[in-house]
Amino acid sequence: MKTVLAHGLIASRSILSNGLDLAGVTEFSRAQVCCLALKGISAKAVSFSGSSTYTNETHNYFSAANVVQPACVFSPETAEHVAYAIRIFNGANCSFSVRSGGHLPIPGSNGQNGAILLAATKLKMVDIRGKTVRIGPGNTWTEVYRETDKVGKVVLGGRIGTVGVGGLVLGGGISFQGSEHGFACDTVVNYQVVTADGQVQNANASSNPDLFWALKGGSNRFGIVTAFDMRMYPLSKVTGGTITYQYSSLPLVLEQIDVVHRHLEFDPKASFFVNVMDAADVGVGKLVEVVLYYGKPSTGIPVAFQPFFDIPGIVANTVSTKPYSELVPNGREGLSPGTLSHTWRSLTYKRSPVVNKKVAEIFQEEAEKFRLSQGSSVQPGVFTLAYEPYATSMLSASQRTGGNALGLDRQNGPLMLALLTYSWINQTESATRTAAVKASVERMKRFAQAEEKHIDFIYINAAAPDQDPFRSYGQVNYQRLRDIRRKHDPKGVFSVLQAGGFHL
Repeated sequence: MKTVLAHGLIASRSILSNGLDLAGVTEFSRAQVCCLALKGISAKAVSFSGSSTYTNETHNYFSAANVVQPACVFSPETAEHVAYAIRIFNGANCSFSVRSGGHLPIPGSNGQNGAILLAATKLKMVDIRGKTVRIGPGNTWTEVYRETDKVGKVVLGGRIGTVGVGGLVLGGGISFQGSEHGFACDTVVNYQVVTADGQVQNANASSNPDLFWALKGGSNRFGIVTAFDMRMYPLSKVTGGTITYQYSSLPLVLEQIDVVHRHLEFDPKASFFVNVMDAADVGVGKLVEVVLYYGKPSTGIPVAFQPFFDIPGIVANTVSTKPYSELVPNGREGLSPGTLSHTWRSLTYKRSPVVNKKVAEIFQEEAEKFRLSQGSSVQPGVFTLAYEPYATSMLSASQRTGGNALGLDRQNGPLMLALLTYSWINQTESATRTAAVKASVERMKRFAQAEEKHIDFIYINAAAPDQDPFRSYGQVNYQRLRDIRRKHDPKGVFSVLQAGGFHL
């Protein structure tokens, strides 16, 4: 393989040297010349507009607003292919973007018009190695869980099956097992990463330990991770599923959210999140979902979750004992990923039933206010508010494995992440819906501050484009991340040439 790559790189140098002289003079742009140079590895690795691969890859996004028209799509199959690409981008100053699962609904975050799209789709290994598993960033979490189910193990990953591996882990990663083991990034024992000089390196506790720490929450500013070596934990079957309630049950659900949140402090096997959904505009109506997880089989209802079963107004209940891969849902609203455009924003606050209630009130008021402001021109869409609790034990677990870049410790907990998402069927309301979400979350934030419950932490995987999550990690961690970035990427390959992501 190295010999093939060496020959490919030599062949590409002539394309680059000749092509860049022509770029801007003839019909060839710099990006197009780089696309041709990438064909030095394999003609099948590069796709252009008009091909089925190009069409599939450029539409393979959670949010329809993220659909892009890159100069070409590069689909590497190995870490060496990625290293080859980075050397090409370096040599020719080509703008590029990287997409793993494409779940972050910020236009331009994981693809940009006119740039080269490096799609991780073919980096799909799931290689079980005793107590660890090597996972490629091209997998979705459902694909990973199906493999770990086979050996009676689980790895910390996404709670929605369609989420991609790369972005979730690099941003921290909230999972159902967080109370026991921390964030998903805390269970990584090694990152195989292509650095700015086009080299394949390992980052772990003994090799590149500074880079190892930075990748645990530092997102895509330090390199392209081509494999995650993650700890696995014993898990046969679990008890869990989704309880769906009538919308009128929301006040009672809000009361029990805090009751069960408190219980998480004593039972790390338990985990849950709640979705409050107003999908009336797409004919689904209004409803409340509680997604439950208990980390071992149960013959009856786990004590932790009994409060949710005591609430009247249950219209559906899928809670049962099942393999883990069957617990994790693959989507909501009956619409496939990419059908809706999305915009979201989150806030974090200390556990508080008072703030929980007010957040729901603001959500309902602002959703109706948005409808009224748009009048008859309002586009079909969905308004969703999610409550995602963090137990104190989750923050403690992070410290046991050397900590991460997120800047949270047990003194912060227990915490609640509230995520507000507006979704719609076309792309024409992006600006108005993004502004409406921001106004809503700012109201929620002001109330949490007045109650002295607000935490200045922005979870990067639930951040809005105008937010600065890295600064919310604290000044010490922020500066440490910047120093590590400068050390490993002095020319700014992943800050200047790479499009998308949050600036550091």
